[in-house]
Amino acid sequence: MEKNCTLTTACFDLTKYHSGCRSLSETIANITPLLKLECYLIIYTDYNLIDLIKEARKEFNDITKYIVLNFEELECYKYIDVVKSNRDKYWPTRDSRTCAESHLLCCNKFNFVLQSMELNPFNTNMFGWIDSNLRENLTKICENFKYEYLAEILSINSNKFHIQILNVTDKNYKTNKRDYYQEYRWVICGCLFITEKNIGKKILNRLNEIFIDTTLMGYGHSEEMFFLEVLDEFYDDIEKSYGDYGQIINNFINPTCNLHYIYYLIIKKYIQYQYYKECYDCCKKVLYSIDNNIIECNKKLHISILIAYYNAAYFIEKTECLNIISKLYSICIDLEIKEMEETKKIEETKEIEEIKEDIDAHFLQLAYKLKKYTY
Repeated sequence: MEKNCTLTTACFDLTKYHSGCRSLSETIANITPLLKLECYLIIYTDYNLIDLIKEARKEFNDITKYIVLNFEELECYKYIDVVKSNRDKYWPTRDSRTCAESHLLCCNKFNFVLQSMELNPFNTNMFGWIDSNLRENLTKICENFKYEYLAEILSINSNKFHIQILNVTDKNYKTNKRDYYQEYRWVICGCLFITEKNIGKKILNRLNEIFIDTTLMGYGHSEEMFFLEVLDEFYDDIEKSYGDYGQIINNFINPTCNLHYIYYLIIKKYIQYQYYKECYDCCKKVLYSIDNNIIECNKKLHISILIAYYNAAYFIEKTECLNIISKLYSICIDLEIKEMEETKKIEETKEIEEIKEDIDAHFLQLAYKLKKYTY
């Protein structure tokens, strides 16, 4: 096992606060796939769950640190009355499954990771967050999960903050919080992120500031929407992957699946909002996977991605435009040749069918004559 990253997670029993929260049995069932993974792990939990979690994690207790505390001891809990008051006044994203406590638990993940960085019980260079509610075979964050997929992520050694982009949102919402929280805006996949310590501290502390400011302004829904601001503020410090929640692990280093999602929900929207730098970086990463046979891509989608890349490069890196045009020309020529070959095959097939029909006709005539002249 590569000993380079300490993951952090949290699991608390919130049923006493809200009947819609997961039961103890469901909570343990959902966290068990994570507990079965060989990785350095710090788990923040409460007294109701600790024994159940330790039992499920017993194979790896030597590479696990447990921090047990009451939910009311969390740093974010001090804002519980403010959040409840906010929701009485303005909560258009109301969801029966959530409550003020579950919202604050999500928002406290920044503090959890910051605390893990200070503790660093396994002396690692990288730190990360992973949700506890991953479901069987980690289907929440991975297609066809294999341990080596996660091991590759845990071996990352960089000075960046790594996170997956989920969607593209209008940046004007950064200064219009009321409209921003009118509905849930899909920004990033908060289920998993990995970071180097120094840049991680800066970004996580900034996210805490945004949480506090947003809460005091009267808004908030979980933690993912806070990232809209830091994506710009720390642009060069964030290494982005792209895709839906279900492919976080698959695409975390390079895109390996669901290119249609990346093109239609991310690349096209970057062009729509004229976020050319973001589009340029996204296309470049996708094209790297295509060119190196990391992912299969049909020619038409490949052309669409290259056209978007050209449009972005025109504003960001004009020197690349000629190479992109050359690549597009090459693919179009290949498609034309393939089309001609297909046309030729169809014509040859028709010719063969005509010959067969002639043979069949001659055979019928011969059979008739044989029948006529034989006894």
